[in-house]
Amino acid sequence: MAVLASMDAVFAELYAHTGPSIAPEKLLRALLLQVLYTVRSERQLMEQLNYNLPFRWFIGLDVDDAAWERSIFSVNRERLLSEALSREFLSGYWP
Repeated sequence: MAVLASMDAVFAELYAHTGPSIAPEKLLRALLLQVLYTVRSERQLMEQLNYNLPFRWFIGLDVDDAAWERSIFSVNRERLLSEALSREFLSGYWP
């Protein structure tokens, strides 16, 4: 995804220095899957990540990686969507 690659510098600023964090590009990919496949809740999305190999591949999770905790996902989502970054990401797809 060229849009995500072009945003590497912006993503580097968003990584948390303390506590658990999810890479912003993986978080955006997970949110995109949630919308495209109409997964109703973050809890269901995290369940999907336990066994849905195409979802894991798209997000960039290895088969051996643990799925994220729902609460960690929610906190990281709120932080990411509060930034103007989400607008920049979506404008790369729909100018």
